[in-house]
Amino acid sequence: LQSNMAVYALLLLSSLVGASLATSCDLEGTWVFEGFNGARSPLHPIVNDPKQPGHFNVSFNIRHGPANQPGILYPNGSVYIQMPTQEDDCYGVVDPSCNFINWTVGKRCVAAEWCRAWKHGCNSPMPPYGQGFSFFQTLGDNMVLQQAPAKTAVYGIMVGNPTSVVVTVEGEGTSYTINATFNTTHQPVGPDYAGGINYPGPFQTWKAYLKPTQMGGNYTITAQCTGCFDDNNLNYSRVSITNVTFGDVWHCSGQSNMWLPVSHSFSRNDTYGNITQNGKYRNIHLMAGNSGNGNSIFSNPWMTALQAAESAGPNFQNCDLFQFGAACWYFAQKLVDEMTKDGKTVPPIGLMDTAIGGQRIEEYMSNTSDLYVCKNRTGETSPEWNGQLFGKMIMPFVDQTVKGWLWYQGENNMGGVKGNSIANIGYGCEQRQLVAGWRKIWSEEPGTTDPMAPFGIVTLASSGSEGGPNMGTMRYAQTANYGVVPNPALPNTFFAQAYDLDDEWGPTAGPCFVPLQCCPSKGHAYNSTTCNATMAKLCEAACFEQTGTPIAMGGIHPRSKKPLGDRLGVAAYNTVYGGTGATTGPTLSSCAVSSGKLTIEFNTSLLKGDKVVLQDIPPVVGNAGGSQLYVQTNATLFCMEPARVMNATSGRPVTTGEVYCPEYAGGTGKTMPQGTLLDGNWTMLNFTLDSSGTSIIADLTPLQGQMPTAVRYAWGVLDCCDHTDPLLYVTHGCVSACPIMSTSGFPGNPFQAKIVNNQCECVAPQVC
Repeated sequence: LQSNMAVYALLLLSSLVGASLATSCDLEGTWVFEGFNGARSPLHPIVNDPKQPGHFNVSFNIRHGPANQPGILYPNGSVYIQMPTQEDDCYGVVDPSCNFINWTVGKRCVAAEWCRAWKHGCNSPMPPYGQGFSFFQTLGDNMVLQQAPAKTAVYGIMVGNPTSVVVTVEGEGTSYTINATFNTTHQPVGPDYAGGINYPGPFQTWKAYLKPTQMGGNYTITAQCTGCFDDNNLNYSRVSITNVTFGDVWHCSGQSNMWLPVSHSFSRNDTYGNITQNGKYRNIHLMAGNSGNGNSIFSNPWMTALQAAESAGPNFQNCDLFQFGAACWYFAQKLVDEMTKDGKTVPPIGLMDTAIGGQRIEEYMSNTSDLYVCKNRTGETSPEWNGQLFGKMIMPFVDQTVKGWLWYQGENNMGGVKGNSIANIGYGCEQRQLVAGWRKIWSEEPGTTDPMAPFGIVTLASSGSEGGPNMGTMRYAQTANYGVVPNPALPNTFFAQAYDLDDEWGPTAGPCFVPLQCCPSKGHAYNSTTCNATMAKLCEAACFEQTGTPIAMGGIHPRSKKPLGDRLGVAAYNTVYGGTGATTGPTLSSCAVSSGKLTIEFNTSLLKGDKVVLQDIPPVVGNAGGSQLYVQTNATLFCMEPARVMNATSGRPVTTGEVYCPEYAGGTGKTMPQGTLLDGNWTMLNFTLDSSGTSIIADLTPLQGQMPTAVRYAWGVLDCCDHTDPLLYVTHGCVSACPIMSTSGFPGNPFQAKIVNNQCECVAPQVC
């Protein structure tokens, strides 16, 4: 093979003789893939070998890390680069201008054209990859900038010895210029998402704050530098973004359930049709594409909803809209619906999604005192991860004024301490600190992002436990331990409960797949013996939903994302956009034990005129069904988050198995003997709706005279579906089925409280 490759190289080189006379070319400098698509680091610096004329070294990003490979420029202009795998060796020829290398062979060189970065005709990347004069990586054609009364900035990087950058805004019959300031822009830090390559900055930066601009319009924004490259050649010193409009900008982030693309949601085809055929939602603009690459327009260009929907032509299932995060999209879609329904002027809405699967909250927090206020963090065992995603997925956006944020995360913190915000422990503390930290850095410049800008949160679906304990306490922690938002720790926030929004058609695909085998699909062949004609007909809906909307990596990613987005959108509309309805469902206000009854009152202020609705309570089947209302009759067992006693030396649980309930979790902190079932011995009770429509009444007869010492509802991992229904997951799915709802369609907020002196007593900071 070695000799064959050598012969091939000689033949290739001889065939290139006369093709180029670039004998005087010096390849030293930075080269870039022409038409770079963002999949890998595009910059390839070439450095001459001073000991061997014509020899050089080129840097590649190979398999999540850098590699330096030797190369040769032959007198006839032919170029050869030796790669670690011989079959990947690159062969090409230099253009006589010395600005282009045309590769004819070589996977690593993509058998395409390289161009000399930041030269005329070369599509050089902007940061964090490049260092030419440009707008920053998050700004591009078709984008939305935040409307008045806020001011917003455009910004970018520059090289050379710049003396001025002048920004011109043109459109809607107006034109004005602004002189940019230098080196005031936040920059990405840490390894880039391509894997292992640190951002090459810091760079010289420029920034210009635009005049507050009313919603709408179509603007071209041009920046021109004096002192960057050749002032006489505008290809080097002037850049523009076009089709820019003003509206409301929302930044979505989190982990995989905020990443889950529209393609994995049941409502995607309806959305596509509404955009392309019915003219709806065309005011929404988005950084289209997979949110895991969402910090750069090279991988996620700004598009209008129509552009994103039509990006793949007739093969619409591959369109860029369908790669965008579903929860983020359906939130905006519902906002538009609500404003349209109430006859309001709908602004352009800009969406950015920087969610990445499998991440912890600590990675999205600034690795500063804001994080270290919180004790017992999940990230304490691997602190090198702290702040990494903040550095690469959040920092590129913080100079961009936003209306608000959406956050859906927590699965990868399920194995950690849920904690309590007033004790500065665990996730409850971190949720508070993340919200405060993002607001702080985004609002550093007065008049840009509001220091108290709205922040939306999604609580975990039951499928998101990742095997970790205390799911109920995690949802409680996601509210900073108040049980509902907004609250003193999380002011001006709204949220969507997702505990009742697991996959509508079941993560295990239902009986039509196994055992009936009525639905031919990957891993499931049609079986006419087990699936007769009647069942085949009945299973049509199940087969359609399962095969038409594939599950992403198992049941942890529910495809029921439109109901989730609807809840977020309604809550945001009523919080931010002047709506007058409720933002949340029935919320515990108080309870009382009297005459063999437990009466639970819900907060009428939060109901805002809504009434409590009692849905059908299905029979108990295993851990599914039932009322989801439980009481405890032993006060010593109450605990929001049981903990193991730790060995002071090893830091591991003691071998004798003692447990305790921390004070922040409603306990005494005292050690209890092995085998103590803290948070155990709960009894389910049925209940009825009071005539007031704002309370429920539970019959205590099953307790046989014992007095309840605690009560909880919808706490932990739960399933409210009727598993006695033979047609469940056959002709219909199950979603939003838990008993307590509101007339606006919000589910009852989970709660757990002690009962002391026949009255509810919530664990601080929650009050009831």
